[in-house]
Amino acid sequence: MIFSRDLPILNAMEPIVGNLFEDNYVKTGILKCDCEKCRIDIILLSLNHLSPHYTSSQAGEAYVKALYLEPQLQSDVLRELTKAVKVIEERPNHT
Repeated sequence: MIFSRDLPILNAMEPIVGNLFEDNYVKTGILKCDCEKCRIDIILLSLNHLSPHYTSSQAGEAYVKALYLEPQLQSDVLRELTKAVKVIEERPNHT
């Protein structure tokens, strides 16, 4: 199947993971390394362990907001973020 790129494809988990990471790790200053490479690696590792939720419409914005309010989802995301922080702190991928 060939997809037209007229409509954007968005994994709704990306902004959720990014926002929770920002609020719970970046703003609190608890990361051992706060460089952009480590932050991106933490987000990517977390996303790789969470189920994606794709959308391609403007209604997707409402979908993202509704997902973000689910306590179980927030708990799952924070669990994966915590695991990813530990992994990246132990083995940072600095060049």
